[in-house]
Amino acid sequence: EALLLVFVLDLFIMALAALLQAKKASLRPTETIVRTLPVCQTGLESEGLHCLGGDIEPEHSEDEHATKEAASKCAEALRRAKHAVVYTGAGISTSTGISDYRGPNGVWTSLATGRIPDDSFDWTAATPSYAHMCIAKLMQIGYVKFCTSTNLDGLHYKSGLTPLENLAELHGNKFCERCPDCNAEFLRPFPIRRTATRATGRSCDCGGSLTDSGIDFGQALPIRHLRLAEQHAKLSDFSLVVGSSMRVRPASDLPVCGEHVAADGVDARGKARLCIVNRMDTGLDARASIRSYGDADLFFLHLMQELELEADEPPDFSHLHDAMQMKRLASRFLAPSSGHYIGSEEKERRMAEALTQLEAEILAESAAAQRL
Repeated sequence: EALLLVFVLDLFIMALAALLQAKKASLRPTETIVRTLPVCQTGLESEGLHCLGGDIEPEHSEDEHATKEAASKCAEALRRAKHAVVYTGAGISTSTGISDYRGPNGVWTSLATGRIPDDSFDWTAATPSYAHMCIAKLMQIGYVKFCTSTNLDGLHYKSGLTPLENLAELHGNKFCERCPDCNAEFLRPFPIRRTATRATGRSCDCGGSLTDSGIDFGQALPIRHLRLAEQHAKLSDFSLVVGSSMRVRPASDLPVCGEHVAADGVDARGKARLCIVNRMDTGLDARASIRSYGDADLFFLHLMQELELEADEPPDFSHLHDAMQMKRLASRFLAPSSGHYIGSEEKERRMAEALTQLEAEILAESAAAQRL
């Protein structure tokens, strides 16, 4: 009887296993979809409002006909200009997925409304927008002589412009580290991490400690970039402002500091040879001879059509690693997990050490390749 019971039990187990296997085969793959919700926290409002200057301001819009008309006028101004300069702010990059500061979901507006800004997007992986590539083409053809930007995202660099040649980056570049002693700059193939001391752990040829190139409130602007921007602003006879509310000096003065743009000077009120493309009001709206509240990419679409030009595809920048790629590559320098719990601060410390090793390896390989 015992043998019979064991036999029956084996048959039952085999039948159950067959049923489970058949059920498994009939299941379809599932996909987990995560929909993020705003993360709210009290006490953020005062900081956000301070950065905004005290008020949350609305964005405006216009119909496409108005945008096209403004683009047509801008095209004519570019044809007449001998030294046009473009000034860009955060608004030119929002179509790439990067948040601005003052828009409805901007960093400062989020803080002012008690929301923690969404940082889930790895903006170091962003690709230049259509507007970025149009500016690069206009510069290549000769309609634009120079670009001054207050963006840290490096998208003008990725579009093919060269910092300190035809591009001034007043608020830094995420892929650039700078020496505070001699002002030398080094473009790297990876994002420069911001540390508590701002030092990257690498040294300049002069012996100074390199830092990231980002600029915060109260910091002096990088002198080489500022001088170059001022030089071209004074030579300019037409200014095109894109995606900037022009609220922070001295950058906000540059579009009207050239005598051929604004004959009556920076602090005057007369009309200037100035085109502004921005969804929010700016401090220079009254002086603009051309004003558009349209989308930046749409404005440039009509501008390029008027000039009978086509923007190029973004150049190959696959040599630039984004932040997520760097973490994946750096994981091989991490010690194997022992199975014990590791706190978030310790994980961040270990990853920082691994990234430092990876950065040193990348730079050593790059230096060796240059010597060949």
